[in-house]
Amino acid sequence: MGKRILIIDDETDVVMMLMYRLKASRYEVIMAATGKEGIQKAETQRPDLILLDYKLPDISSAAIVERLKFSSQLASVPVILITASVEEIAEKAKECKASDYIAKPIGPEELIRKVKAQLGE
Repeated sequence: MGKRILIIDDETDVVMMLMYRLKASRYEVIMAATGKEGIQKAETQRPDLILLDYKLPDISSAAIVERLKFSSQLASVPVILITASVEEIAEKAKECKASDYIAKPIGPEELIRKVKAQLGE
């Protein structure tokens, strides 16, 4: 398997599509449905990249990224923000200190291109 990617998203259909596309490109995929679960998995499984839904039911994406960047072991892990709300998406990504962003619906080519760019591949 390739590099490890953590998906933090509460929408099952989005997670399944992302997982399928990433596994087809030889990435190992870890999934979390809540921000709390995502932080725990990030801390224990040390992903190489995180795909983070902008709107989660329990914790704001900005708070999640802040928590991850506070950890010396996770501070350099790139975070790609995923959102269906394309208005001011660049500002939202900047506000959350995300490395990049993808708007839903997610095109498979764009997903892999952005993942590879963030992983330096």
